[in-house]
Amino acid sequence: MKYIFVIFFIIFKSNLVHAKEKIAFIDLNYIINNSISGKSINIFINDKRKKKAEELKKIENEIRIDENSLIKKKNIIDEELYNTKVNEIRQRISNYKIQRQNFNNSMDELKMKYTNQLLEKLNPIIANYVDTNSITIVFPKKIVIFGKKSFDITLPILDLIDKSVQKINFNE
Repeated sequence: MKYIFVIFFIIFKSNLVHAKEKIAFIDLNYIINNSISGKSINIFINDKRKKKAEELKKIENEIRIDENSLIKKKNIIDEELYNTKVNEIRQRISNYKIQRQNFNNSMDELKMKYTNQLLEKLNPIIANYVDTNSITIVFPKKIVIFGKKSFDITLPILDLIDKSVQKINFNE
């Protein structure tokens, strides 16, 4: 395996030395998290999460109150009634967990949907930048171990996306 990597590196390096091709790398996560439209996505999702978290907290507190009340009455009420109430509370806890899980999944899907919308708007901007600057290939920054700062096109693309895409349409 090491030999294959060394051979690949030597061939790749020798081709770069002789070629007049321009390469670049880009950090898409940085652009998504720091662009105006990317920040609007994060704000939108976080606001929805906070509102739902308040609702879920109320449900959780109600369950806890009922549970504590039942524990206090354990020796007073009939055992059959107690077991019925315990089962009801367990069912409410189970429903609460499912509700919380479903909400988290829906928020993840929603974030992915809006992020994909942003990426669809970002692709033509990157393609235009690559054509304008005669760049042959663009690598994602996460696979680049090290490289010259001059090959990083993240900030110029961030500026272009901020100028052209201010906000994502959050229609639901």
